[in-house]
Amino acid sequence: MGLFKSRLQSKDIKDTTYGLSDPGLLSLLGIDSATINSDKLGEIVFFTCLQTLSNSVSKLPIYLYSYNAIKGKERIIDNNLNYILNIEPNEYMSASTFWSCVELNRNFYGNCYVYVNRDNKGNINFLWILDTENVTVWRDSAGLFGQQNAMWYVWYDKNNSGKKYLFSADEILHYKTAITWDGIIGMAVKDILSQQIDTQKYGEGYINNLYKNNMFGDKILLQYTGDLGTKAKDTLVKETEKYCNSNGTRFLPIPATIEAKTLSMKLSEAEFSTINNTNALRIAAAFGLNPNTINDYSKSSYANSVSQQTDFYVNTLSPILNMYKQENTRKLLLFKDKMNGNFLEHYTKEIFKLDPTAQMDYLTKGVNNMIIRPNEAREELGYSWADNGDTLIGNGNLVTLDNIISGKTNTQPSNDTNIDNNSNDDGGEQNNNEK
Repeated sequence: MGLFKSRLQSKDIKDTTYGLSDPGLLSLLGIDSATINSDKLGEIVFFTCLQTLSNSVSKLPIYLYSYNAIKGKERIIDNNLNYILNIEPNEYMSASTFWSCVELNRNFYGNCYVYVNRDNKGNINFLWILDTENVTVWRDSAGLFGQQNAMWYVWYDKNNSGKKYLFSADEILHYKTAITWDGIIGMAVKDILSQQIDTQKYGEGYINNLYKNNMFGDKILLQYTGDLGTKAKDTLVKETEKYCNSNGTRFLPIPATIEAKTLSMKLSEAEFSTINNTNALRIAAAFGLNPNTINDYSKSSYANSVSQQTDFYVNTLSPILNMYKQENTRKLLLFKDKMNGNFLEHYTKEIFKLDPTAQMDYLTKGVNNMIIRPNEAREELGYSWADNGDTLIGNGNLVTLDNIISGKTNTQPSNDTNIDNNSNDDGGEQNNNEK
């Protein structure tokens, strides 16, 4: 990656020093640390939670907005910034993949670090995701780098001879979880719930072993006195299986000296399903996800599902998007733009996609009640803007707001319509009288 060659410091760290409690040392000795490794993604509940959050964030575009006392909130078109954030953050991945990867790292490791590459004018060229496990955060309390208490990010490039790169806080987008002791480093859910996730993993392994060893269903236990040779045992098992698998008989002929008993394997007796489901709900709740997310519909209905979807947005996704909004605004925008009231925000209407009929009814009511402009409604439907479509209209007869204020009741049709309307303020009454 040539763009990092001009960084401040480089250092060969092949001869690394480990502490006794360093996870790296434990890994070298073959000892699993307290944290959960990447292979634990195989736990289905944990994976489902990560996938749901990653997909929910990556599907939402990020737009530039401005807020002022006259016009309120207004979207600003910035083609370069829009291309970086929503199309191609860097030459190796699309925006959807990029933000999905960012959210995955944030949830799995508790932190995600993105390097912002700019040109000499301050324009953004690329966004690069750094390997979270190889980034450390320094606070320069002594002012060794010229600024006291400044934050610095040190990245060890393990793919480039272990070189070390130093970044200032303004060059790094630091996305973290809401759980943090110092406000700088976020905590990963997998580290907090390591026992619950491991328990869930062991439960899946237990089920897999039952399937593998064919232990589901009733088994026949043959009890006899004495000792049978290997050949006799194989013959007994073979003949027993022959009659058990036969559909034409319900009887099992056995010698008089052998007693047959039924061995049942029921998970319900051990309350395995109850314990497993409870543990799964705890993991989902730690991520802020509802039971429907992990396919638990035991106490669900249509109304309850809609309520859970709304609750997911309000209580789970909304705080995450607010974190992205604040970090993106403070690190990606120039100081003068921030002082002018500009900010970056996710477009959340993608979450509440409606069916065509409901969407049309929703937009029609918005236009008729002078809440949104016709062009705004057309944009929601995927249509191009129409001439004279940036005026608020409504009051039942599609009267423009300007005419309502001035006392007029009739409006001229827009240029893109073919309706011949001859009723003006004066001429309309004369034509009606002549008729």
